[in-house]
Amino acid sequence: MNDPAKAPVEFVAIINSFNRRELLQRAVSSLATALRTAPFASAIIVFEAGSNDGSSEFLEEWREANPADHLSIIRSSTGKGSFSDGVNAASSAALARFPDCRWLFLYETDNWLASAAPILDAVSLLQAERELGAAGFSVRRHNGEFCGYGTRFPTYFSLGLGLNLSALCQLDQPNDSAWQTSGMVRWRTCDVIFTSPLLIRREAWEATAGFDAESFPFSDSDLDWAWRGAALGWKMAVIDSTAVVHDNLQQSSAWSANRVIEFHRSRLRLLKRYRGNRDLLLKPALFLRHCLESILLVFRLPFSSNARDKLARRGQMLRTVWNDYS
Repeated sequence: MNDPAKAPVEFVAIINSFNRRELLQRAVSSLATALRTAPFASAIIVFEAGSNDGSSEFLEEWREANPADHLSIIRSSTGKGSFSDGVNAASSAALARFPDCRWLFLYETDNWLASAAPILDAVSLLQAERELGAAGFSVRRHNGEFCGYGTRFPTYFSLGLGLNLSALCQLDQPNDSAWQTSGMVRWRTCDVIFTSPLLIRREAWEATAGFDAESFPFSDSDLDWAWRGAALGWKMAVIDSTAVVHDNLQQSSAWSANRVIEFHRSRLRLLKRYRGNRDLLLKPALFLRHCLESILLVFRLPFSSNARDKLARRGQMLRTVWNDYS
């Protein structure tokens, strides 16, 4: 078992927790079990954003019952915090407390590990390939179904079409390189690997100054970080693995109610930052798409229990699209 009191901590797992206790329990249990077998000293830092579902109590109980896991809790001073705020705060604490930390492992409450193998593969890969700033995994759901691990950098055209049509046309599919092997690790690169989970080299995190919490508090924080990292010469890799799960078990996050608007707001902001300011040409197309979506939802009202809520959100988007969805 690893003990930071006897060896310098090189690996710190970062978790942002808010009102998903059942998932949090699974995530922490599998993570701690995996890290206990790792050949390096590790710690876990959880940013607790003000949960009221027993998550905070669970973390306290786990910390007391499992002191060798070196789990510590950071609490939001305001009783709330965005995803990016939480990751930045916990990462800053990790680097301040553990000066020998080399790896930050962004691990979400809907993640689960079958073993320590993915962690060891990621560390080994980043040690061998110095141009890689971060490495993620080909994740799956608990039922074995594989799910998305990354994407290419988006375009105005894909935003104009919307998520469903972009997916149908495969416009946001990862622009993967060919598979290659480093040691025993099979991997390839693409523009963006999602933070679910993601091992980040300390130098890459410090060079980018972490997430841009002001511009991207929730949606597209990982895309913005990857784009800034790419501008500095860092690449991202996905490791071929069947031992990593990303599955929320249909438990929505606290910001899911505003997910659609938040996505459009952040995606437009992202594109203006990296693709140039062409939103004046795009907004009429977005307005037209929201109109068509609203009409379709009207016809679905008698047959769908959530069509009314979706229609209300489309109405809000129609009102705010001209002002960048603000």
